[in-house]
Amino acid sequence: MYRFIRLILLSSLLLSSTPAVALGMNVIAAQPVAADGARRKTPTKTVRAPFIVTSAGAGQTGYVHYWTITAPDGAQEMQVGMELPDRRIAWSFPGVGVTVAPFIADGEYDANGQRYKVVHHFGVRPYRNEAAVQRLQSGIRQRLKPWLGTVTPYCELNGTTAEVCVSCFGFVAQVLYPGATRQFARFPRDFPFTVSDEYHTTEDLLLYLTGLHALPDAAARRRRMAALGGPTVLQEELARLTANLPDRAPTRVAGVGPVSRKPAVRASPKPAPRRAPAG
Repeated sequence: MYRFIRLILLSSLLLSSTPAVALGMNVIAAQPVAADGARRKTPTKTVRAPFIVTSAGAGQTGYVHYWTITAPDGAQEMQVGMELPDRRIAWSFPGVGVTVAPFIADGEYDANGQRYKVVHHFGVRPYRNEAAVQRLQSGIRQRLKPWLGTVTPYCELNGTTAEVCVSCFGFVAQVLYPGATRQFARFPRDFPFTVSDEYHTTEDLLLYLTGLHALPDAAARRRRMAALGGPTVLQEELARLTANLPDRAPTRVAGVGPVSRKPAVRASPKPAPRRAPAG
């Protein structure tokens, strides 16, 4: 009897030492235990958000979003804003200035009694470098503090203000490329001028974020656009913007340090409103 029990115990030990996977069992790995008995947390793999997005979402803090906004008088222009950790948007809106608003896919926005039609098109990763994205995401509250901690009016076309004002593009540029003061962003050396030699636009920003400004010819740009993918409205906009870029010649770019601008009390110039891309 004693030998029989001993054989049963020995068989149990042999079975228990056999890998559970070999026995067809589902295995959940236990957390490693440190010398002091504390359980160490297994690192959670971070899922990298896509380069082009079509809505607000997880992991997209700092993404630059593009909308078409239509004023009550029917005038349309491109509006850019930046996604926040809670999926709201920070932007400088006409008639309002720098503010935080809910993400709007297709709806209206009340700008101090003026109701604007707002249609979202796409969002773009803020940098091509992952480390730069992480720095922005971890420090975005500090970067926004100078803008949200005080009243910053919107720069109206041909208007004047006794305070520092900022357009939608100017606000996003200051968050992405902070300058020494709130008057000027510190653009990267290769940030392009494509519309004017005197000021940057939301179009320059889109070309820069997608990397199309630096490619040598139309064939390379087409390959880059195909790799980016995204909605039709983005592909059409990029095709329009790159149609007139010269081949085998660098796009004129910003120099080192801040780009000269008119005094901050003057509204920064904007291109005339144009037909916005269809949503």
